[in-house]
Amino acid sequence: MIILPVWVQNIIEIANVAVEMILVFLYFSLLSKRKINKCLFCAAYILTTSILSSVVLFVNDIFLYLVTTTVLISLVAFLCFEDSVRHKIFWIVIFLLIISISEPIVIGILCIANMGTPDEFLQSGLGRYLGMIGTDLIYLWLIGLMHRIINKRIRDLPVKYWILIITIPIISIFLLQTILEGFAADKSYNYISLGFSLIGIIFINILMFNFFESYEDKIKLNYLETLKQQEQENYKLLTLSYKQVREFKHDIENQFSVLKDMLENDDTDAAKEYLVKLSSFVRLANRLCYTGNNAVDSIVNIKGSLARTYGIEFICKVNIITSIKANELELCRIIGNALDNAIEGCQRSNSPSKHIWISISEEREKLFLVITNTSDEVDTDSLTSTKKEKGLHGIGVSSIKSSVDRLGGLVKFDCKDGIFKLNIMIYNCLQI
Repeated sequence: MIILPVWVQNIIEIANVAVEMILVFLYFSLLSKRKINKCLFCAAYILTTSILSSVVLFVNDIFLYLVTTTVLISLVAFLCFEDSVRHKIFWIVIFLLIISISEPIVIGILCIANMGTPDEFLQSGLGRYLGMIGTDLIYLWLIGLMHRIINKRIRDLPVKYWILIITIPIISIFLLQTILEGFAADKSYNYISLGFSLIGIIFINILMFNFFESYEDKIKLNYLETLKQQEQENYKLLTLSYKQVREFKHDIENQFSVLKDMLENDDTDAAKEYLVKLSSFVRLANRLCYTGNNAVDSIVNIKGSLARTYGIEFICKVNIITSIKANELELCRIIGNALDNAIEGCQRSNSPSKHIWISISEEREKLFLVITNTSDEVDTDSLTSTKKEKGLHGIGVSSIKSSVDRLGGLVKFDCKDGIFKLNIMIYNCLQI
């Protein structure tokens, strides 16, 4: 066996630490938003790499190495990235599991390949260097897998499923350690048994992650079914609203006919009294939204009436210069879901005064939709729901984004000082 010079071995060890820290920063970058500038970000990487490299080179203590790794990963998560404390702790635990399960898998594979025994992989040599490469590759694969799972709607999996995601790798780690210790103690080296055991443990973990990925398909089906029900309900309400508008038009014409007769008969006292009664009727009418598009007006008025039944002040401001030419089905889907979310946000809020303000304006062939509502603090990156149906969270938000994309527009969410704000811009033109 070729023994490399000490300085070459040290360079390899430092390079391995540098790669591992790159994977740490990549992992958190995929799951959370960076909160420091690039210079500080690079400085944090260099500092953490230097500290961990020093421990590897000058302190031959595996326990201290693990403690240092845990502390550095935690510092990176809390100081360099934005996310809730609960999420950060969870991401740290997951990454430590990735570390714990990767090394035994690689050691088992190398043992089967007759590259040495588990004890030999702690020493310098070809087996150790192959172990470094294999471990980093498994890190990368598992990081990609976790990113694909967590950043999808599976982020909202029920707690019992997340317990399984954590428990199964932990059990696998203990099984791997037990198998490898038995393998090292048995001089006969039963490679077939070790191989089947290793393949079985890897298969169980892959199967588990694939199962939870398939859970997303179920969520999508539920999403489409719920969206269909919402569309059907909105259609029924639109039909009812058209009827109410016709009735309102008929009623107001009758009211003015009665008033006209009173004035023609010089019955001014009765006319004045009638005007007082009529003012409340007209005041109600002034609350309605008039954009010139019956479908848009109806959906806004429907949701506005619903908000008022919950004691939420509903204010509508419209400034349409020409007319709404954008696809009214998509526009109604956007407004309906946005107002549903606004009503839900107001209901969750502990503020004594609750309001929803919607503005629809047109400028230079663009439609601008702004909706603000009273709200508790919300993470606009994940828009976490408090609904019981965790898997169905985000239906409204997802539908809004999809419709805005189809209309070639832009959407932005913001939350500050107890006010949630939705800004949307779409082109006010017929879709080709």
